[in-house]
Amino acid sequence: MKYEKLNKKALICMYVQTAIGFVIVTVSILILNILFQEDWPHSVSFILYGVIGAYFLYLFVAPKIRYERYRYILTQEEFEVRKGLIIVTTEIVPIERLHKIEVSSGPILRAFGLKEVVATTAGSNIKVSYLDDAVADQISQHLKKRINTITVEERNETR
Repeated sequence: MKYEKLNKKALICMYVQTAIGFVIVTVSILILNILFQEDWPHSVSFILYGVIGAYFLYLFVAPKIRYERYRYILTQEEFEVRKGLIIVTTEIVPIERLHKIEVSSGPILRAFGLKEVVATTAGSNIKVSYLDDAVADQISQHLKKRINTITVEERNETR
């Protein structure tokens, strides 16, 4: 069993997404501080600037760690994704339990030629993000064929 790693474009995309979040948080904090700095103690301003500093460090560290830990594997029987920053989670879904497969990409993923595959079961979703377009399409086709095969086998067994 060999886990697949993400393409280097995924790392750049993770940095861009984190940078956009940093800009949004920083601008929001600065606006709040300008609007309410006279109404609250100076310690609140220092805490808010500390949040900006912590997020700045997060901007440089988190995407690299997330990228290094992100893995997925697709076998004939199951779909497994391992990801995380501090807490690493492993999601495993038997292919026979899948009901729906969705391939999508938002504007940032699309700018990097990346997609995400979301496989839905009756009780949850399993998502693999930052996949090359061709890989995402290949995974969705594999899942679709495997689900169709399982469905045909189950129909034949009930007859």
